Amino acid sequence: MYALRGFRILLKIASLILMLTGIAGLGGSFFLHEYKVYGVFFSSVYILLPAMLAVAGGVILLISGCIGCSVSNKKPSCGKGLFVYVLIIAWCIVCTTAVLAYTHNRKLDEDLAPLKDVFQNYSGDSQEPETKAVNALQRELQCCGVKNYTDWLETPWFNHSGKYEVPLSCCNKTFNSCNGTLNSPQLLYDEGCQGKLEMKFLLSVHIMIITSLVVLFLLIMSWILVAQLMRHQPPQEYRILDQE
Repeated sequence: MYALRGFRILLKIASLILMLTGIAGLGGSFFLHEYKVYGVFFSSVYILLPAMLAVAGGVILLISGCIGCSVSNKKPSCGKGLFVYVLIIAWCIVCTTAVLAYTHNRKLDEDLAPLKDVFQNYSGDSQEPETKAVNALQRELQCCGVKNYTDWLETPWFNHSGKYEVPLSCCNKTFNSCNGTLNSPQLLYDEGCQGKLEMKFLLSVHIMIITSLVVLFLLIMSWILVAQLMRHQPPQEYRILDQE
């Protein structure tokens, strides 16, 4: 009896943690939102798959957590079988997410191949996707150019503008007097965008991989706990119906 009660308590705790990780999985929608702006820097739309699966996995984990909490409070229930099936679906999604995240982690240089081309296509028109993306990237990551600010010297926009300056998005926001001129490079961000974008991307990928491993461990523990509850549940009582 005490063992059965302990299994129920542990299952409820595991289910609550699954719900929390499900909420964290919904954070993949933030990456999808970021892609609307930074999508031009990636070579393929397939880079969105891990984030999309993370969102789908988050929804499934929320559902499984709710079912798990319900099952842990009940005695013999068909909900245990449903809970196991939902866990299987979650397992498949989480495994796929981890594998895809690891794959993109290994081929980061290939995924970021268009970065230099996007800077070359910069036109200064804030309505164009490339220009909008470059300015947003430099402001948010506080960087300038691909490797550093000197990369702008090789862009068509710099050569055609006739001005010895870089975009204002290169200006370090701590200096209000910055106007983008290369005569005062100390007022510009001194780091390139490629390194910072890689670090930001790798951080997201590593979070997905670590979270996936934690969730897989929780799924295994949930299976074990449900199996123990099903094993210890009392047998159903049957009686023969009277025949008329």
